[in-house]
Amino acid sequence: PDGVYPEGSTYWEYGTCYSVLTSSILETAFGTDFGMASVPGFQKSAMFRSMSKAPSGFFYNFSDCGDKQSKDGDLVLAYFAAKCGNPLYYEKTKFLRHFTKMGKLSNCVGAGMIWLSQYEVSEGCQLPCTWKGDGPNPVVFITCAHGDEHEYYFGGKGGKASNSHGNMDAGSFVYELNGVRWVMDPGNQQYSKLEKAGFDLWNQSQDSERWKLLTKNNHGHSTLTVNGEYHRVDGMSPITEFNDGENPSAVVDMTAAFGGKLVSANRKFTKDSRTSLLIEDKLELSEEAEFITWQLVTTAEVSVEDFGAILTQDDKKLKLELLSEPKVTASILSLDPPPLELDRQIDGLKRIDFRFPANLFEG
Repeated sequence: PDGVYPEGSTYWEYGTCYSVLTSSILETAFGTDFGMASVPGFQKSAMFRSMSKAPSGFFYNFSDCGDKQSKDGDLVLAYFAAKCGNPLYYEKTKFLRHFTKMGKLSNCVGAGMIWLSQYEVSEGCQLPCTWKGDGPNPVVFITCAHGDEHEYYFGGKGGKASNSHGNMDAGSFVYELNGVRWVMDPGNQQYSKLEKAGFDLWNQSQDSERWKLLTKNNHGHSTLTVNGEYHRVDGMSPITEFNDGENPSAVVDMTAAFGGKLVSANRKFTKDSRTSLLIEDKLELSEEAEFITWQLVTTAEVSVEDFGAILTQDDKKLKLELLSEPKVTASILSLDPPPLELDRQIDGLKRIDFRFPANLFEG
């Protein structure tokens, strides 16, 4: 209802392209699209698309979303720009690129030219600094004011693995600061290679071969893992709290993802300054829980320190500090090369782990 496309932003472009083409065709032929564009969440989905575009040029690429934004103008967003006059949806600079530099034209380019010609500014606004969308795959964005030099960008999510194109990524997030994506999502990978190999990609049962892939299971995401096991495919993790105040925050209830191994598990994300992100995990363990692994996936170089770790990328540094249990030290697991031959290869990919034995939670 809030406009979040469960399969991710690039799937929004793929699916919504046909929706806006159909709406336009119906309006042209009959003078009405019979309420198609008024379906709950449809207009709001344009804001989801805009919020998914990070300052670095990457998307918040959860589920089966592609990694990088196109250098060409977004023609599907242009439909929404024509409808509401919001300049956020009109990527003028990109549309002014010389035609020799444009990539392959999309299948809605003809209609897109018409939408662009119909665009008239009727309202002016900036992207919000916070935005939450509920639904089967809820997400939250926390960013910064337009023009802020630090280019703060956070995207986090709940959801469940059994969603269409879903992953075991509840509680995961991406994080950018100063133009660098420090915390990443491994994104999607080509279906054809997997299908050609006979890989059981589309079976979403708990024991499916699908979850062996690093892009699909929780071991490849910046989230929590209990006893080294997979998340439950049917364990829905909602966003239960959202605060858009001076220090915006959101809470994801991850309890169901662990199938009874944890009595409760709530992960809170807070932007506690212009250059920092605070993550608080409040956990109550059951007798089945032996250890908890706190995971962060990155392509940065990592130096383990007494307080946590230092990440270095593009001549910039980020401090990762463990505020509780100072005796727990970080470990680095290289994911380049990845565990399986069929896994997606990402240069420099690695996972920072903090492993907490269950006895640390006693009392």
